[in-house]
Formats: sequence, structure tokens, C-alpha cells
Amino acid sequence: MMATIENNKTIRFSEKTDSKLQAVANKCGLSKLDLFTYMVDYFYKTKKDPRDLNDDLLKNAINRKTDNIVAFIKTQEQDLLIPIKKEGERLGASQRQIVEYFNKQIIAHNKQQKESYDGQVIAIGKVVDYLSKLDTAQLDKNKLKKRFSGILEHYMTAREKMTMLSKQADKDELMRFTREQVNNL
Repeated sequence: MMATIENNKTIRFSEKTDSKLQAVANKCGLSKLDLFTYMVDYFYKTKKDPRDLNDDLLKNAINRKTDNIVAFIKTQEQDLLIPIKKEGERLGASQRQIVEYFNKQIIAHNKQQKESYDGQVIAIGKVVDYLSKLDTAQLDKNKLKKRFSGILEHYMTAREKMTMLSKQADKDELMRFTREQVNNL
């Protein structure tokens, strides 16, 4: 609370003003006298004109602060945001160039690798076919050797059984049979 006042003075005002003063005092939790004392101190310290309801000093202060904030934002925009935006655009353009170059080179390389791989698959297929035929030929060769060996054994056995007295027709028949067997190989 305020200190006690030594000299009391009286102010006369209308009932309407008194009810407004009482409402403001109640809202602030003060007596009418304390509210009046604070109001006088306020206007004395701020040097505001109580008739100025628009409060131009406050507006001017707010405008100055707003202007300072806007100037700060513009400075930040010039010093930071615009360079960051330009650098971002430059980086984006270089990234697009890298991606484009990468796509061209890698796609061409991948195509070349695919063609090479396809060629290798064909060559390996041919090698597999050749090895398969070689294996089959080896088996056929072994079978041929066995059959020829059988024919030869039959010829040698039959020839040994023949004597000097054997007929020429038997000898010719053995030769014909052996030649026929060899031709059927």
C-alpha cells in the first residue's frame, strides 16, 4: 500500500466517473485513492498526456521496435537466406549434373556388361556342348575299341583254328565276315 498522505485534498467529479474509477480500482485490487495516486505517478513518470487515448508514444515505440525487427530480418535475409538459397540452387544443379552423368555412364556400362555377360553365357554354352560331345565321343571311342577288340579276337581265334588244309572258302568267309563287322562299326 501507499504511504499515508499528510495533506488530504478533495477532487470533485461526476457519478459516472466515480463508478468508472471504482470499477478500475476493483479490477486492480486497489482503493480509489491508491489507484488515483498510481495514475498520477504513471503519467508523471511517462510524461504521457492522459487526453491522448491513442497513446502515440507507445505506438511510436512499437513502430520503432517493429522497424528494428524488420531491418534485422532484411539483414539476415541479405546476409544468410539469399546466399543459402543461391548455394542450394547451385548444389541442386550440380547434383542434377552428377545424376545425369551417372545415369549416362552407368547405363552405358551396364549395357556393355550385359552384352558381355550374354556373350559369355553363349560361349559357356558352346563349351558345355563341346565337352558333352567330347565325352560322348570318348565313350563312343571306348565302345568302338571294345567292339573292334572283340572283332579282332574273333578273327584271331578263327584264324588260329584254321590249318593249312582249311578251305579257301572258309578263309574268304572269315575275311568277309571280319570286314563286314569292321564296316558296321
